[in-house]
Amino acid sequence: MAKKTLAIMAAGMGTRFGSLKQLHPVYNAFTLMDFSIFDALQAGYNHIVFIVRDDILNLFKERYTNWLPPNVRVDFVVQEANFPEVPLRKKPWGTGHALLALKNLILNKFSLINADDYYGKDAFKRMFKALYTETSNNHYLIGYPLKNTLSENGSVSRGICKTDANNKLISIEEHTQITAFNFNEIGNPEKQKQHLLNPESLASMNFWGFNPCVFDIAEPLFEVFKKQTTNIKQDEFYITYIIQALLNQSETSIMVLPTKAKWFGVTYAADEPIVRNHLIQQIAQNQYPKKLW
Repeated sequence: MAKKTLAIMAAGMGTRFGSLKQLHPVYNAFTLMDFSIFDALQAGYNHIVFIVRDDILNLFKERYTNWLPPNVRVDFVVQEANFPEVPLRKKPWGTGHALLALKNLILNKFSLINADDYYGKDAFKRMFKALYTETSNNHYLIGYPLKNTLSENGSVSRGICKTDANNKLISIEEHTQITAFNFNEIGNPEKQKQHLLNPESLASMNFWGFNPCVFDIAEPLFEVFKKQTTNIKQDEFYITYIIQALLNQSETSIMVLPTKAKWFGVTYAADEPIVRNHLIQQIAQNQYPKKLW
């Protein structure tokens, strides 16, 4: 059976949350990541890859090696922090390096998500269909209406997608301090009308679909990054660097797949009860079983 791979970036330190939020249960024994896995399996994925730090590898192996349904292949990839030129670095190198850590494992098209985000069933269905039923070598990004990605606990930063008439990605523009502050108005409340954003603008929440040629772009970029960065023990190699290179260099396109799904994330501990209540509502509506597997 051909692999339909979902890779999950789970190497984060959880500094703002206060603990290892990747494995923190939000409903019974299940983590937010488990709900993403459940949605992915329902959509048709059959291969789950966890991208982790070396110091949490055993925790993930103990939890997931024999826990998912038997027809699902599970792999673990360590996102190394130390290199000969940076022997004492402890912090993960960022989302772009997490993607690159998959290079020696994945030979086919694959999806990539964050461990601590809830993406919704529709997002997985749309991505799976685009990756595995379309014949092009395009890359893909799930785009969420900005209004569906805000936090009740404060402002957020979001990458707003600019697309052409065919939903081909042209650019991603980073915006900070975004909040809903006057009913349907979204923007930076301190700057009011000067920085209003369209609530229906499509935002990237790091749900990507790639063909393997992305590794050929990412690897040399990372080598340049290590040589040019000013703080080699702290700076991170973001996936946005790779995306910009794809937009500038690649013959393939990045297509944005709009979804009306509601995004939820656990950035701060205060986000957890909001996410749990949403999941309880979904279970009550029979969107999920009380026991995922």
